[in-house]
Amino acid sequence: MTPRRIGWLVAAAFTAALHVAPALAQCPDGTPPPCGGAAPPARRPNPALDERTWIVLPFENVTRLADIDWLKDASVNLLYLDMSKWRDIKVIDDERVADLIREVPEARGGQLTLQSGIAVARRAGAGRLVMGDLLKVGSRTQVVGKVFDVRSGQRLRTVRQEALSADSIMAAFGLLARGVLDVDPPAGTTSGAIGTNSVGAYKAYIAGVGFLNRWILDSAHLGFARALELDSAFALAHYKLSLVYGWESPNSGEGGRHADAALRLGNSLPTRERSLVAGNAAFKNRRNAEACAIFERMIRADSADVEAWYNLGECRYHDNAVLPLPGDSTLFRFRSSWNAMLTAFRKTLELDPTYHLAFQHIQDALLARNRPGCVLAPNDTECAASGNFTFQAAVGRAGDSLVTLPVNLASRQGPESYQQQLAGFLRVGARRLNLEAARHAAQEWLAAGPAESRPRIAYARILLKLGRIAEADSLLRQVPRSPSSRTETGNLAVDRIEIELKLGRLSAATRLADSLGFATDSISGARNLGILIRSVFGHTEALMALVDANIQGPPWAKPYFRAQVRAFVGLPADSVVEAEQAVVAGLGSMPGAPRAAGVLAATLTWVDPATRGGRWPASDTASSDPRLAMMSALATKDSMRIQRALARFDSIAASLTEEADNGLALAGAYGHLAVNDTLGALIHLRRFQAVTWLKTPILEQISSGFTFSGMLWPRTFLLLADLEAASGNRPAAVRAYQSFVGMWQSGDPEVQPMVRRAREAITRLSP
Repeated sequence: MTPRRIGWLVAAAFTAALHVAPALAQCPDGTPPPCGGAAPPARRPNPALDERTWIVLPFENVTRLADIDWLKDASVNLLYLDMSKWRDIKVIDDERVADLIREVPEARGGQLTLQSGIAVARRAGAGRLVMGDLLKVGSRTQVVGKVFDVRSGQRLRTVRQEALSADSIMAAFGLLARGVLDVDPPAGTTSGAIGTNSVGAYKAYIAGVGFLNRWILDSAHLGFARALELDSAFALAHYKLSLVYGWESPNSGEGGRHADAALRLGNSLPTRERSLVAGNAAFKNRRNAEACAIFERMIRADSADVEAWYNLGECRYHDNAVLPLPGDSTLFRFRSSWNAMLTAFRKTLELDPTYHLAFQHIQDALLARNRPGCVLAPNDTECAASGNFTFQAAVGRAGDSLVTLPVNLASRQGPESYQQQLAGFLRVGARRLNLEAARHAAQEWLAAGPAESRPRIAYARILLKLGRIAEADSLLRQVPRSPSSRTETGNLAVDRIEIELKLGRLSAATRLADSLGFATDSISGARNLGILIRSVFGHTEALMALVDANIQGPPWAKPYFRAQVRAFVGLPADSVVEAEQAVVAGLGSMPGAPRAAGVLAATLTWVDPATRGGRWPASDTASSDPRLAMMSALATKDSMRIQRALARFDSIAASLTEEADNGLALAGAYGHLAVNDTLGALIHLRRFQAVTWLKTPILEQISSGFTFSGMLWPRTFLLLADLEAASGNRPAAVRAYQSFVGMWQSGDPEVQPMVRRAREAITRLSP
């Protein structure tokens, strides 16, 4: 139920609401923030030249005619595909060629010369270089290929082919490939390996590839879709469109459909492309082990295949199958190691620092709080077949490695074991270490692509989690263009709203939240994001409707979660105790108090004990969740036990100032108020305001149910304001009341009495 993880769509209309002018802020050296960032990655030495490795560079449009300009980039793809049919040579793929041209200083911008072409070839370790010219006179197009020995710089031969019309251009390149290599085609092959005879389809495909390489997903989608309109049997267009769906709409079945079509239609493709298509089809159909095996074979055949390394990282990241440890069926491990996944992505970047897709899942893994898992049924090989996602691992750290130890939450001790695991990682600062590792990775990404939106957004998102709000704000204001993915547009909207709130620009935050809500209201699958974010701003009616639409199960489930949501956001919930009691009764034969307390943790923890009338339907003082253990101690009414629990809670909270709040402040304040300790409550709330709030994501789920961190913020500021006012600290009280009013002032009618009370307090306390 975490919005950033499930790919909710956001209306394209909202993009306009996110447009911001470039910031004026800059570092002392005149560069944009972040200041003091990482230096660009060290340039690796060129590999040894291999005479069996070939590279084709874009042909030059000598006659400068616009109608053949598309052939400049297409020439690389056409020759690569035809030349790749020979098994005893290696041809650098066209996407890698584009990356190399950007990477090699001599080749950036302008026309490629022989000198710059040789520099690119040396960077790739290619012993043979093909450059060429395109000349059009009337309806005839002459294609001239020039073959060079890279070591000596000498031209080995010149080959010419002539296309009498636009429809024969691709065939001309097929014949040119034979002349370039000066050999006959391999046995059993024919010229023209691109998989289409439609020039229009191929031109649309090449345009789509160009957009995909620059991560302009909407335009790439249109290009590949247009190619398939013109030739529905074009395997490579199906393959590339499946990749676009994987990033645009990861939960859509369209990605798998196009991957299957590419596999079915791609028999004539070169060996490498057939392997990529087969691996992608397995991956899109959630056969991760099969996909990984295909990409591992590709790497054994060519250890410098960037795309194979990247895809190996992908299937390792998404493989969540859990296996029992040999010799002990009660202990488990993930079949796929996230450390091996990180190795694959880092190898991708070592080979090609411009392959920026590899940075994304490095970020995802380092920023994750947990990793889900499923145990495989006897005849299953993948999670998709069993659907039994009952395992979860907190993401920890040991040295330079991630630690993910799966726990079965469906077992008797599972929830407690997971909480102990999570608490242990928090104590040693694993979350902070992973955030810092993610920040360093983002710095490398930003250094490799300073003009791109994605690394800038990723870096800003980490700065947000670290509480460096002004830096994140400055960085996002320099995003050169709005994201092309509607999902990423929505995530960016949430970032902007969080920044505006934390910088005290409450009216701007409210406007952005309203825009997000209105833009997503009529979009299937997108409304939830707008509803959740607007609930932070006092719009609770739609949130209740969301609960009604999503909660299914026993008769006690929906009443409890309705009461939970109301109580969690800070509205009166008179029936919450009765709803809790119904849950305990409904659990029946399930394991006793600890299990019941775990199910009810959200209300046991964040309902003010003073409103309970001494009624606690369940408690668990031994819980490893310090919030629940402290509140459960209050239920015992044992003063000594309560004092010990509060002291333990205070110690834990004080040690977690580098972490997100996770509701600790509000729970701690209620605990101290239950023993009439206003100062103890203020210590927790003041720490929240000054430190931990700044590091808390607005939509991070902090307990079971509809419990996202930002929903607690208004009521936390209101309680802080009331206590500051009672303590005589008028300026602090006014500031806290203003924060509360700023968030809920435009909320639903039900919240307005609380807003009026806060406004009256501001008037009363102001000089």
